[in-house]
Amino acid sequence: MHVRTDARSRWTIIAAVALTLGFAALPAPAGAAFGISSFSAQVRNADSSLATQAGGHPFVGITSFTLNTVGGAPDGNVKDVRVDIPAGLVPNPQATPTCSDAAFAISACPPESQVGTEALTAYALLVPTTVTVPLYNMNAGPSNVADIAFSVPILAPRTDIIGGVRDTSDYGEFFTISDIPSTPGLISSTLTFWGVPADAAHNAERGQSCTPVCIGGGAVSTADPVPFLTLPTVCGPPLATKLTVFSHQAPNTPVSTTDTPPTGIVGCDKVPFSGSVALTPDTTQRDAPVGPTVSLRVPQSRSPGTLGTAHVARTSIQLPEGMTLNPSAANGLQACTDAQAGIGAAAAVACPAASKVGTASITTPVLPAALTGSVFLGEPKTGDPYRIFLIADGYGVSVRLLGSVKADASSGRLTATFSGLPQVPFSDVTLDFNDGAHAPLANPLACGAATTTATLTPHTGLADATATSAFTVDGDGKGTACGAAPFAPGLATTTSSTRAGAFTTLKATISRADGQQPLSRIAVSEPAGMLGVLTNVQQCGASDAAAGTCPALSRVGAVTVAAGVGTDPFVLTGSAFLTGPHGSSPYGLVFVVRAIAGPFDLGTVVVGAGIDVDRRDAHLTVTSDPLPTILQGIPLRLRSVAVTINRTNFLFNPTSCDPLGFGGAFTSVSAATAVGTSPFRADHCGDLGFTPKITATSPSKVSRAGGAALSIGVGSAPGDSNIKSVSVRLPDRLAVRLPVKPCKREVFLADPSMCNPESLAGTATATTPILPTPLTGPVYLVAAPPRRLPNLEVLLRGAGVAIDLTGTVLLDSEGLTTAFESLPDAPIASFRLDLPAGPHSALFGDRSLCTAPVVLPTTVVGHNGATFTQPTALSVPDCAVKIIKRRIKGHVAYVTVEVPATGKIRARGGVHLRRVTRMAKAAGELTLKIPLTKRGVKALKHRRNHRLTKKLTVTLDAAGAAAAGIPPARTTAKTSLTFRPVKRKKARARRH
Repeated sequence: MHVRTDARSRWTIIAAVALTLGFAALPAPAGAAFGISSFSAQVRNADSSLATQAGGHPFVGITSFTLNTVGGAPDGNVKDVRVDIPAGLVPNPQATPTCSDAAFAISACPPESQVGTEALTAYALLVPTTVTVPLYNMNAGPSNVADIAFSVPILAPRTDIIGGVRDTSDYGEFFTISDIPSTPGLISSTLTFWGVPADAAHNAERGQSCTPVCIGGGAVSTADPVPFLTLPTVCGPPLATKLTVFSHQAPNTPVSTTDTPPTGIVGCDKVPFSGSVALTPDTTQRDAPVGPTVSLRVPQSRSPGTLGTAHVARTSIQLPEGMTLNPSAANGLQACTDAQAGIGAAAAVACPAASKVGTASITTPVLPAALTGSVFLGEPKTGDPYRIFLIADGYGVSVRLLGSVKADASSGRLTATFSGLPQVPFSDVTLDFNDGAHAPLANPLACGAATTTATLTPHTGLADATATSAFTVDGDGKGTACGAAPFAPGLATTTSSTRAGAFTTLKATISRADGQQPLSRIAVSEPAGMLGVLTNVQQCGASDAAAGTCPALSRVGAVTVAAGVGTDPFVLTGSAFLTGPHGSSPYGLVFVVRAIAGPFDLGTVVVGAGIDVDRRDAHLTVTSDPLPTILQGIPLRLRSVAVTINRTNFLFNPTSCDPLGFGGAFTSVSAATAVGTSPFRADHCGDLGFTPKITATSPSKVSRAGGAALSIGVGSAPGDSNIKSVSVRLPDRLAVRLPVKPCKREVFLADPSMCNPESLAGTATATTPILPTPLTGPVYLVAAPPRRLPNLEVLLRGAGVAIDLTGTVLLDSEGLTTAFESLPDAPIASFRLDLPAGPHSALFGDRSLCTAPVVLPTTVVGHNGATFTQPTALSVPDCAVKIIKRRIKGHVAYVTVEVPATGKIRARGGVHLRRVTRMAKAAGELTLKIPLTKRGVKALKHRRNHRLTKKLTVTLDAAGAAAAGIPPARTTAKTSLTFRPVKRKKARARRH
């Protein structure tokens, strides 16, 4: 607060008459010490006793001081005078009418504007002289709290005592006179303020004679007197008043003293105190951004017959349940530092414009109009993240208050508290918060009464006063009643490609509208066949996933969340990482979002999700853990969650072009459920190749007792359509063992390991390029509906994935057919079904499989609709011609072979051995006669080592292959034959 001295107050005195408080003295004699001889400040009742009643209105307040003198003359020239009165002692300039500048200039101030008197003693004509003049309440203007003026005709036309407030400390008041002329010499001053200026007891003082001059006179009406002085409402030790003077000789060196009354303030238990609160929202629509106007009112007593209202020491306002901080407000939001707000300092306010969250006004009975200003968001502090600065200015005063807003950690309910409030009366404090899309608050989701509760603590130390205010939350802000909030989130998906089998990116967005229940958990199912290549991604470890510190190599995409109500929610982005097992799921995702909202650092949010693989069609379902609904007391009111899977060469489309779709299952914070769908359909399926490879293998030896073994292999080429179904017809020489002893279906469904041993038919193995390890598992015969053969149930397990395949076995006029009709739309490098032989084998035979070629008619259908058929020749590795004996006699070799089936036998050994062809009419042993050719005999004769070794190849072309429509079943055996020259017997010589 600054002070003002009118230029007209400068005296042009040539006579030594001291006329006013704080006027300067004659030049001090050599060696004199400027200072204060005595000082007293008292408030008294009409009977002259000290006034000590808290909140009371004293009859007078008197401030009197005397300066040091030497020989009766003042020992220094006063330049400035300041009197600091105790905090809580409140002069009220609005208690009386004011005198206009024009009326004051002609000594025509109305009597009712007089608020007291001023008695001055000055050293004039070598003797002290005293004069008493009236004090008038002037219009203080826009820059001062109070302006009390007095006049000494001719010598001092006008002197102003300016009132201010210590707005950087305790908000107590002070009064100053500045730039006092150096002459004449002031000795003492007694300033008397009337406690109730309109009190009849002061009328006599208005009309009394003054020596030598008295201005004013006349009585005023006492119909509606208003107190000018009100005592503090804090009871305790006496409070001191401080006097500070400055001399012309040392203008920068203050001389101070204090006066403390003998008794303090008492009677706080008698001081009245009450208050009310009003919260008026700009909209009553539920779950909408709201900028309410919050008004706190404390009725102030204006009657001198009652005690003044207790000053408010602390106020706490609890907003309605459900009215919480709005995350949308974080868009562009900044915070104001304490230094920028100038709390406790005289610096100019420099808060960023983006930190302003509302406007403020403070109405006090001691000022003609309200102080106005702004509410700023304060810089977060540890343990006190949500702070607000209330800054209101006017009349040279800057009120700067720090408030703390606490948000309940579980519900988000807000309580705003201003503590350590100064001892200053106010009738109204109004905070009007910003409205619109970025309003700092959000209305409750629940309809009905929304109640605000205010708690006001008085400086008296007595009981708090409480007050409530309520408004009704409705459905549309127009009074429409509403029931429970709905819950109907939507699901939308987009992909970068719809080409069948091609790599793609996926964005799945789950969103809800304002007024709906917030999301708590989401699950999204992908179309069958839309899968990811897990072998291309490094999995994030469990500890890193929990901490949100997954490596970049495990990143598969991004996550974007929008939080808050209104048309412009606050958006945060993060990353999605692939993890290993999550809960009961074989794989998982972890979403990591760094939650920095405006000036608030809400930490790193980590949410996990499990990836489950459907056992039948292998479609993926991603199910999140519970989503965060509140962070550091801020309910997120999630509007949307968007997950983008965009890792290169990771996610790929189905190879089916059937109409498919995404599915969503959602849960709200109140356990309400909802579902959503989004269509998807691949295209260009006809561009996919389809060249599956099918093999069948079995040993030759079969029997009814020992059974028969069969291994079927199926595979597809990379880039081809995935296989949808496989149908294989068994040959006549392989039959289902009867009686069949399948596992009961209810037992199988409960626990396959409890099935009877006879129902275990074999094993299966599948390899796929999208998983790091093969899938393997048992094959069971399981009872089917009546009059049907048992099903083949294949349980594939591996890499954390479980896939169940069902094969049906049908018997018709053409034979026994096994078909797997609904295979997953997944790339299969190889699939092998092994049905072993044995006493409990699923198959048996009654004759060797080598007696004739065996064919398995096979049909394979792709997910793209393509069909591939072929007669699959059964490979019987042990059905081969075997050389069991060889014998050479002269130039002829006799080779005995074992023939497994009928067919043509060929024996070849190059140019030196004659080619031999024989027909084997039955399985068994056959001896081939293989002589040397002429070239062979000749070559043997010329051999130096007298031996000829040649390799013989024996081939069997099994009969019936061409008739069966398959390539000939050909087997080969090889051996070496060594020939030696024939020894001739020499003729016995005849004797002559």
